[in-house]
Amino acid sequence: MGKVIRNLGVFQALWFLIVIGGDAFAVFAFGWALYHWVSYSDTRERLLLPIYAAIGLIFDGALTAVGVLTFSSNATLLPIWLIALWSIFPTTLNHGLKWCWSGPFWVLIASALGAALTYVGGARLGDLSFPYGDLTTTVILTISWVVYFTLIRQLSSVKA
Repeated sequence: MGKVIRNLGVFQALWFLIVIGGDAFAVFAFGWALYHWVSYSDTRERLLLPIYAAIGLIFDGALTAVGVLTFSSNATLLPIWLIALWSIFPTTLNHGLKWCWSGPFWVLIASALGAALTYVGGARLGDLSFPYGDLTTTVILTISWVVYFTLIRQLSSVKA
């Protein structure tokens, strides 16, 4: 249980630091991602972490490209702080968020109440806005996260 709390605690602390502080604090996230990859990941997780992060970046990139998410920074597509968040989020999937894999109901709960609402919180604290409004964007994000969690759930069950 201590490892789960540590995993989620480090992620949450870095989330706040990066969302509030922006690009200047991205190095801490990249450092944690590397440390987790080397110290906590087994061979299979080492393979999957970059894939999970890339899929998340593709999702957020697509949402940004169609105007669901906008950033006030000068980022061409995605700001460095968001890339940093995507480097650390997958470190929670087989540790602090392992409960999500116990069934589709939990995937929906994690998508709607967890993932999508973190964007709303992030928008209140940092460099993110929702041109389509909070409700519409939250619905779009929930659907996107259900797809994301379903996809990575399928990827994690594929035998190497």
